[in-house]
Amino acid sequence: MTEPLRRGEGPWPSTNTEPAVSAWLHVRMAQVEESERPAMVRWMLDHASGQPKGERLVHDFRWSESLLDRLAVWADRLNEGEPLQHVLGEAWFDGLRISVSPAVLIPRPETEELVEALSNRLKSEASQPLHIVDWCTGSGCIALALKRRFPEATVSAWDLSSDALEVARANALQNHLSVDFDVRDALSDTPGGLAVDAVVSNPPYIPESEAPQLHPRVTRHEPAMALFVPSDDPLCFYRALQRWCEQGGLRAGGWLAMECHTKFASDVAGLLTSSGGWKNVEMLHDLQGLPRHVLAQRALP
Repeated sequence: MTEPLRRGEGPWPSTNTEPAVSAWLHVRMAQVEESERPAMVRWMLDHASGQPKGERLVHDFRWSESLLDRLAVWADRLNEGEPLQHVLGEAWFDGLRISVSPAVLIPRPETEELVEALSNRLKSEASQPLHIVDWCTGSGCIALALKRRFPEATVSAWDLSSDALEVARANALQNHLSVDFDVRDALSDTPGGLAVDAVVSNPPYIPESEAPQLHPRVTRHEPAMALFVPSDDPLCFYRALQRWCEQGGLRAGGWLAMECHTKFASDVAGLLTSSGGWKNVEMLHDLQGLPRHVLAQRALP
């Protein structure tokens, strides 16, 4: 049975001009953190109108009743704790429009930094066809960003969640990018003779014990399987990725790039350093100055 269409309810703005509608949304979103409202309002107005603010002002844009109704529903959903990206159905990642749903993590700016860091290391090898594997792909944002940056590369994107892969495949179609998606389990998979040029992953890394510390917007609306790991084994995915690469999944000289919990990034780097099978092990800090990513190059045997 189809869910009935949700309609907005008053109060409504005093006029349908840009300043009045913007002020009305700020007031209507009373349950949203005040510091977050300005950016959310800008994004909502741009998305609903299909125009940036400057263009709306130049053309004296007036908000129709149907658009005001849509904005009212969006504001109510935000007040109820939904992430803005779920309300709008999309996020932007490395210049790509990425559809999102409760089946996938919402792409974060920190992960864009991982894509940039790996891309910089692959540029010197881009003259030859690359094979890149994205483990725990979720929405497919990393795989698609790398395919756009390296059009001649073969990009494989794997996840245990078939629901996530459905979203990822749709994102590939809407961005006109060709990526090979498949259901595979990072914790138990073996390379099976495959030797790729780069492995990248933003795996689950938050200990379950930290769930109460997260914003309800995250814990109620994003998939637990993509967020959490056992509190007594927070590095389980990193050891699995290391093992997969060392079993031959990553060729000698190939790059491994992983996003990490800021508390454990140094431990992840230590795993690779202590194994003796890696060189150029580097821990990178994000734009907030926190240790966030670990990159390393597979050493020659």
